[in-house]
Amino acid sequence: MTAPITEHEVEPHPENDPLHPIPYPKVLDVVAFKKSGGAELTIVVASPLAGDQRSLTRLLDKIEGYLVHMLSAEFQAEAGAPTPENTTITVTLHPNSASEVYELLERSKDWVRSNNATLIVEKLDVVAR
Repeated sequence: MTAPITEHEVEPHPENDPLHPIPYPKVLDVVAFKKSGGAELTIVVASPLAGDQRSLTRLLDKIEGYLVHMLSAEFQAEAGAPTPENTTITVTLHPNSASEVYELLERSKDWVRSNNATLIVEKLDVVAR
């Protein structure tokens, strides 16, 4: 049996910017609930993310939105209480993202852990056409 996929309409928000690598900072990209409790949450950055202040702020805002969602009754009804052992937030980055992005994510690992999740950083596999 495959897991159900639920697609939600993107609500209008003043921070939405479809042309930015993080187009919808208030939207959860991917959430997979574990049968044993906890969840795997994923942020997908499919195009290169620059190291400018706006991009770094959007990334932190996106992570913070995931952390806030983990505290919701809706999330905890599906996943139970999140812990760093059962809940991960994976940021999957385009490999041409700026070094400042990777540095910021490394510095953010303790922040995410203190909010009951483990932060994982992965490079997106980009397929040439």
